[in-house]
Amino acid sequence: MFKTAFYFVIILSIFSCQDYGNLDKKGGLARNLAEVSGLAVFENDTLIYTAADHGNPNYIYGLDSNGNIQREIVISNAPNEDWEDLTTDPNGTLYISDTGNNENEREDQFIYIIENFASLAGTSDTLQAKRITFTLSDQKDYPPDLNNLNFDIEALLYKKGSLYMFTRNRSRNFDGTTKVYKLPARPGNYQAQLIDQYIVCENLNTCAVTGVALSPKGDRIALLTSDKILMLSEFKGENFFSGKIERLDLNYTSPKEGIAFKNDSTLYIVDERRAQTGGNLYEYSITGKNTP
Repeated sequence: MFKTAFYFVIILSIFSCQDYGNLDKKGGLARNLAEVSGLAVFENDTLIYTAADHGNPNYIYGLDSNGNIQREIVISNAPNEDWEDLTTDPNGTLYISDTGNNENEREDQFIYIIENFASLAGTSDTLQAKRITFTLSDQKDYPPDLNNLNFDIEALLYKKGSLYMFTRNRSRNFDGTTKVYKLPARPGNYQAQLIDQYIVCENLNTCAVTGVALSPKGDRIALLTSDKILMLSEFKGENFFSGKIERLDLNYTSPKEGIAFKNDSTLYIVDERRAQTGGNLYEYSITGKNTP
């Protein structure tokens, strides 16, 4: 009995002292967010919004600053084929990227648009969305060759009337390239145009892009991978990789899936739960690291 209790205390101590590197863990996420994917915040709203990906309900969850679920909102006409990211615009609109495409075989992908989400979410637990349907301008085969599996989109960004999507490269000959596509931020049926690409790095496990966020001032973009952030600044227009690119090492590797700016000096990050790893909400301070 004593020996069992002793080992339990040791195990508990190990997990309670887990090293999260440069991240500040704020709290664990509920089990129904084990496959968390995407983060979004609105100005003057105390909640942090997130969702879960493939196989999960079509819910948007409002979290408090410790990661506890405070609100569940059903998007009634937006099936969750594979929700991967969330983004917002200055008018209080929420965009949901239903673009998960691990096998690169989806011919139609969707972005759901919930106008006035920031105000409606506080008054109703069921909302409806408008929809963007799109294909990708450079994808001809479904699925493509195994050496060309770079059509899975896990990162969505709104900027000045357009939506920008960054791919998670799953190619067999992985070279770290993420591609950037552009869409109008309004309902319709489009072909998303390939406008840029960039080699993040060459390690399959740590270089795939899984989330993106735009700073409140609109002058910085944070690209998320499992162990780092690429902070883009001083770019010209939509040429996001044309300016300063700074690598911010998190010193903690986990299946990170969502990122959002809390303010100009702090980021929120979430990761999926895998065994005893992840399943948390974190903050990451960028003060002194990338403040123009």
